[in-house]
Amino acid sequence: MTASEFKAGIDRVSNPLPGSTPAKTIYRLAVKQKFDKKNIIDFFQAALPGIAREIWIEKIKKGNITINNQLAALDTLVKAGEITEHTSDFQTEPAVSNEIKLIHYENDFIVVNKPAPLPMHPCGRFNKNSLISILNLAFPQENFKLIHRLDANTTGLAIIGRSLEATKSINTQFENKSILKEYLVLVEGILVSDLCYSEKSIGKELTKSGARAINNAGQKATTKFKVINILKEKNQTLVSAFPHNGRTNQIRLHLSDMGHPVVGDYGYKDPAYFSNNPLTYKEDCLFLHAWKLRFNHPVNHQEINFTAPIPAKFPQF
Repeated sequence: MTASEFKAGIDRVSNPLPGSTPAKTIYRLAVKQKFDKKNIIDFFQAALPGIAREIWIEKIKKGNITINNQLAALDTLVKAGEITEHTSDFQTEPAVSNEIKLIHYENDFIVVNKPAPLPMHPCGRFNKNSLISILNLAFPQENFKLIHRLDANTTGLAIIGRSLEATKSINTQFENKSILKEYLVLVEGILVSDLCYSEKSIGKELTKSGARAINNAGQKATTKFKVINILKEKNQTLVSAFPHNGRTNQIRLHLSDMGHPVVGDYGYKDPAYFSNNPLTYKEDCLFLHAWKLRFNHPVNHQEINFTAPIPAKFPQF
């Protein structure tokens, strides 16, 4: 498949965006062990803190929440492993960018340049307006598989599996941390050191908006930062970021904790923002770009490298 054929397929199903037609969305949520024997309302409050308690109560009264296909009651206690399900009202999804570009195509996997804002997979307010949903609509003969994740507002390289074997191979490389990931980041302020690290752990618990927070009792995370260029007149620094792990919002959290939030990252610069706003920003405002990837080919095991074009919004360097 050529880049022009790929673009034609994307344009065919995303003009207008598939989520622009009002539709109901079915939401499924598994009960984790930590929620075992918790009241159904308390479960949803803990799992989805951004939604008011009254909404869950009203859904149950209307018969709009089931557990393993059985109607839930207000006094229902959930059990680990059960699947809850509820349906939204007819609604349109938030707009996203459909400027998905093909970087590499072969029998086992493809590499795309993901735009922003665009979630990788259905989540929250997004269902059809997600990368994997648009790809599956554009190329129904394929069986695309997500291998890793980028934030909705992060641009850059995303690997999509075409075969199960390739997906497993590349997944394993992500898990054993043998894949080199380099991000281009514009941060606020002037970094004093040309090379620095953050090893702050990141909590698993979600905030009201779905964000994360630094937590000493959380998951270990290490990120290396290397200065590329200092922009004194703007009080900004252009850096490379090398995340050793793949924690949610890892680079954004580490930089914010260092006092140098990513330019355009309103919520992690000012946590009060997330009290009344969702995690995904409406516009392409975040200066965080998945720039380079290096890993071993899943079939011939030769080292391969990919680089995503730098977005025009970044300053020249």
